[in-house]
Amino acid sequence: MFAPICLVKGKELDNVKEDFRTAQRVEQYRISDAALYLPEGLRWNYIPLSAVTSAEESFRVISAGHCVPVREKRPEIDLSTEAGTVHLQLEKQESMLKILEILQKQS
Repeated sequence: MFAPICLVKGKELDNVKEDFRTAQRVEQYRISDAALYLPEGLRWNYIPLSAVTSAEESFRVISAGHCVPVREKRPEIDLSTEAGTVHLQLEKQESMLKILEILQKQS
């Protein structure tokens, strides 16, 4: 298995492979007590939770249809880190609450 790549330079985890194996799955992401893992093709990137400075609820609007427009709100989390802002797009409100709960425990 390839080692996940840290997106925040200088905050790399020592035991990242073991931490990744123990991380719980939340939709397409994985989260542990130490890091949030983001898929990128066949590889994974991660953000150490210690590098997250703030996490805010957000949403995105999906528009579809031309004759009868349909708009749907989907949950999203905006994470501010030392390396910039990361947007986590989710399908379910419960998933957003679960990730926010874990992030709040680390604060």
